[in-house]
Amino acid sequence: MSGVKTEVTHASIDICTRCQLKCVSCSTSKGIIRNGIIKEGAMSFDMFKSILDNNQEIKEVELSNWGEIFLNPEILKILEYAYNNEVFLTCSNGSNFNSVKDDVLEGLVKYKFKCLNLSIDGATQETYEQYRKCGNLANVISNIKRLNFFKAQYTSPFPKVSWQFIIFGHNEHEIGRVKELCSEL
Repeated sequence: MSGVKTEVTHASIDICTRCQLKCVSCSTSKGIIRNGIIKEGAMSFDMFKSILDNNQEIKEVELSNWGEIFLNPEILKILEYAYNNEVFLTCSNGSNFNSVKDDVLEGLVKYKFKCLNLSIDGATQETYEQYRKCGNLANVISNIKRLNFFKAQYTSPFPKVSWQFIIFGHNEHEIGRVKELCSEL
């Protein structure tokens, strides 16, 4: 189809390829990022801005893939800039949600972050840390509660939150409790 221009409206931009956890089968924790084509680090706000400014047809951006987006020190500026330019942001590939600053939690709501998929493979610390090595379930739950506080304060449904629970032999007994926590949170 020569001469036909297609407009790309969705993009995937990995804003952070670092992660503080050491999940059992994760490529990032196994060092594939450090030793491969993809380099470990965080995208600068200026780079993100440049991508959007030079590709104004982009209306939605997936921010997650190889790392933990909330370790990007400029994420709040990224959220605000995307919002001000009518670009929806998502984290559908997952976040461990262990380390999120309070102003970023508020920013997720204030700047209408579209959806957030949280990787939580346990209902107790003992079970959770079997896969999410170095993770702290209490931090994750606290961050969800704080996010919900801001959603109530702004009377906003955003971000839409999903709980990703990968079933293993060591955690399948907690499925019922995870469903209860999902309802509560």
